[in-house]
Amino acid sequence: MPNQSDEIEIALNKQLPVFRDYSFLTEPRHECSADRADVAFIFEQLTKVPDPIKRIILNNAFKLKVRRERNLYILNATNKVVRLLPEKLRYALTVDDEEIRDIARECADRCRRIALHHNASRKMTASTANKSLEPLAVICQSNSNEIYQLLTDYAATYRIKPIAVTEKGVTELGAIKRMLDKHWWMRRLRKLFNQAYEQAAIELNLVSKYKQIYASDLTVKKRKQQKLRNEQMLSSMTVINDIGQQFSLKELSDLNVSNPAIRKAELMVRMRGCEELSKEHGHEGIFITITCPSKYHAVFSKSGQPNPKYQGFTPYQANQYLCNVWSRVRAEWNRKDIKPYGFRVAEPQHDGTPHWYVLLFAEKHHIEDIKRVISHYSLEEDGDEKGAAQNRCDFKLIDPKKGSATGYIAKYVSKNIDGKGLDKGVYGEDPITAAQRVDAWSSCWCIRQFQQIGGASVSVWRELRRLKQKLGVDSIIEKARQAADESRWHDYVNAMGGVFAKRKNQPLRLAYDNAVNTETGECKLGHYDGNLIQTIKGLLYQGKMITTRFFNWRLERTNEVCFNLEFCK
Repeated sequence: MPNQSDEIEIALNKQLPVFRDYSFLTEPRHECSADRADVAFIFEQLTKVPDPIKRIILNNAFKLKVRRERNLYILNATNKVVRLLPEKLRYALTVDDEEIRDIARECADRCRRIALHHNASRKMTASTANKSLEPLAVICQSNSNEIYQLLTDYAATYRIKPIAVTEKGVTELGAIKRMLDKHWWMRRLRKLFNQAYEQAAIELNLVSKYKQIYASDLTVKKRKQQKLRNEQMLSSMTVINDIGQQFSLKELSDLNVSNPAIRKAELMVRMRGCEELSKEHGHEGIFITITCPSKYHAVFSKSGQPNPKYQGFTPYQANQYLCNVWSRVRAEWNRKDIKPYGFRVAEPQHDGTPHWYVLLFAEKHHIEDIKRVISHYSLEEDGDEKGAAQNRCDFKLIDPKKGSATGYIAKYVSKNIDGKGLDKGVYGEDPITAAQRVDAWSSCWCIRQFQQIGGASVSVWRELRRLKQKLGVDSIIEKARQAADESRWHDYVNAMGGVFAKRKNQPLRLAYDNAVNTETGECKLGHYDGNLIQTIKGLLYQGKMITTRFFNWRLERTNEVCFNLEFCK
C-alpha cells in the first residue's frame, strides 16, 4: 500500500504535461489494484529520466499490449538510460549549453577547493605561510603528485579519463591546471552529455531510417547551434600581420579546408591523383566495404525493429572495432610486403553504426592477397554468425570501361561533406539534410571521416601551394611546388619519391620553429604545461629551411558583439 506522501507524488505526476496524452496514467483513480500499482511503478521509474526521454519510453511502452512486457520495457529502458551518465548527472541528460557551462564552472571551483583544502591541511611552516598568497598552481608545485591524484579521482566520478602524464608532454602540474580550468571541464562535459543523449536515442530505437536517420534530431540541432556559435566567434575575431593586413578569422577559414567546398575539391583532386598514379604504373583498383558484426547494430535495416543481438555498443566503439581490424590488416600487409594506396571513408549506416568504404590501388598480383587478408580479419570476430560471410566485407574491382574509380567514390565524399551534386541519399533522403546529419554524427562520436592511405604528405602539399615563385629550374622541390600549385597530385607524389616511398625517405618535410611574442620578443609557452610552442614555418629540403609563412600575426577582438565568448581563449 502506498503511503500518503507517495499518493501526493502520484497525484502531482498526473498533472505533468508529459503524461497528459496517456489516459491510463492520468485517470483519477483505477478500480483495479494492479492498475494502481502499475501507475505508481511507471511514475517511480520515469522520475529517473528527463521529459523528452519519458515521452520516447512511454510511446514505445504503450505499443505493448501485455502488462508484464510493458512494465519490463519501462524498467529496462530507464535503467539503460540512467547508466549512460555518472550518478551525479543522471537527471541532466538533456541539458543545454548554458547548463553545461554552469556545471563546468562548479566542477572547476570544486577542484580548486580540493587543492586548497589539501594544502591548508598540511603542516604549515614559515616557507609555506609565505606562499599562501601565491597563485594556486604555484602552491601546488611542492605536492603536485598528491593533488593530481585527488583531482583525478574527482574527475573519475564524472567518468572523465585520467590525464596521461608524459616526460615531454603533459606534466603533473599541467594536468592540475587543466582540472582547475572551467574551459577544460566544459569541453569534456559537453562531449559526455552529447554522447550520452545520442546513445540513449540509439538504445530507445529512435535513430533509424524510419525515424531519425544517422543521428537524433536533438544532436543535429545542437551541432547546428555549435556551428553558428563558431561562425559568430570567428566573425568577431580579427588577425593583423606585421605589415598591417587585417582579416577576420571567418574570412580566412573560408579560404582553407575548413570550408566544405574546398575540402571536397581537395579530396577529389587527391583521389583523382591516386587513380592517375595507378594507370601510370599499371596498378589495379578495388573498392572495399567493411561492416561491423551484428552485435554493434541497434536496428534492423529492413524492418526498423530492434536487433536482439545488439549489445549496447556506441558508434565510437564500433568505429574502434573497425580501426582494430584495419591495424591487423595493415600489419599483415607489411609482413607480406603489400603496399596499397588510396582513401578510406567512414560513414554511418541508417542507425548510426559506422562502416568503411575503402578505395585502394595496388599491384595486380597483390589484389587477391588484399582480399584474403581483409576477409580473414573481418570475420575473425563472430565470423560464424548468419550472413557474416556475405555482408561483413564486400569487394568490387574497378573496371575502367564502366567508369573511373574517383567517380565511384565521389558520391560517398559528397554525402559526407555537403550533399551537393546528389539527387538523393542512400535511403532516399534529401542529400543536403543527410550531409548535415552525418556531420552531426561524426562530430558527436569523434569519428574521422576521411583518411589517406599511403602516398605523400598532404601538409607538405598545402605548404607548397603557398609558394608562388619558382624555386629553381629542374630541382625536386620546384617539381613538387609546380605540381601542387597546378593541383596535379600524381606529379607531386612522383616528385616526393613515388607512391611507395616511406615518409622518412621523402625529400620534403615540414619545418617548425618556436612561436615568438612580437611585443616582448619572448618565446610563447603552453598555457598549461609551459612547454615551448612550435608552429609550422615552412619546409625542410636537404637540411635547409624554405619559408612559406612570412608574417607574424596577432589576434584582436572586434567591436562586434559575439555570442557566447566567455569560454573563447
